[in-house]
Amino acid sequence: MTEETKETLLELDELKVYFYTEDGVVKAVDGVNLKVKKGEVVGLVGESGSGKTVTAMSILGLIPQPPGKIVDGDISYKGKSLVKMSESDMRSIRGNEIAVVFQDPMTSLNPVLSIGEQIAEAIRLHQQVDEIEALEKTQTLLELVGIPDAGKRLDDYPWQFSGGMRQRVMIALALSCNPDLLIADEPTTALDVTIQAQVLDLMASLKDKFDMSILLITHDMGVIAGMADKVAVMYAGNIVEFSDSISVFKKRKHPYTQGLLGAIPNMESKRDDDLMTIPGTIPNLISPPNGCRFHPRCPKAVKECSEVVPELIEEEPGHFVRCLLFGDQLEKYKSAQPLNTV
Repeated sequence: MTEETKETLLELDELKVYFYTEDGVVKAVDGVNLKVKKGEVVGLVGESGSGKTVTAMSILGLIPQPPGKIVDGDISYKGKSLVKMSESDMRSIRGNEIAVVFQDPMTSLNPVLSIGEQIAEAIRLHQQVDEIEALEKTQTLLELVGIPDAGKRLDDYPWQFSGGMRQRVMIALALSCNPDLLIADEPTTALDVTIQAQVLDLMASLKDKFDMSILLITHDMGVIAGMADKVAVMYAGNIVEFSDSISVFKKRKHPYTQGLLGAIPNMESKRDDDLMTIPGTIPNLISPPNGCRFHPRCPKAVKECSEVVPELIEEEPGHFVRCLLFGDQLEKYKSAQPLNTV
């Protein structure tokens, strides 16, 4: 199946998610467009505070209301609006067709229930099978994700597993209802490098086995490089660059993408070479900077970057970038300004 003929499973259209606090309105997600097609892995990458997890929680219908609210835009899944869907219909999709793996399995798993009980409960809830069949499916899932002696560990509790094994249990739980879309929110952050690689390899093999789509959320460009087909770079509530993984890593058009990738050591680096750093921090999204939200930290910023909100333009086929220095945005703005006459 070619890229053009792949079914669009999930689409975010100008999504805006705001949080109404005592200090002001936090524009956490502010006009995000994103597509995930069937069978592909889309990486959503950016620093903490960029809006990645809020985007994921919006898809799952888990934004706390109040203070959060989807104020504009839409989320379409298999052609149906999740934003307009009733809570009962959303419950039938959440965990069943769309599953999630969170960053810290220890806080996601119930500490007073055995892992067998937790996975079997999800199977019974969504597939309406009896307890014996649910436990049989649970054991099969644990074996599938590489839990040794799975049958003997059904009665064990989360604290009896290592961090890597707990994350495998979370993946088994997510797969318990054969989802079409898996949202993995920082699934390897709490793990050491060796275990990270094992978990990512597991997710990749299961994606192929079940023909799943994956929305992989992370701040780690190395994780993205090893797994994603497409990459969306997110900064301060906006997508600033989007393309296939190879193009993003090779061409790195947006200055923010350049900063993220420049901070990663590579085999060609010399011992005394300095890694690139991005000065400053993510802005306060109650009062984000005027113009481009990245301009206060951008080494390539010009005066107009603080005045004009850049559009996400297709700089070349399939490669989108939100920067005033691309396309003719800067020229259009300058030509529209009144001439100074004395």
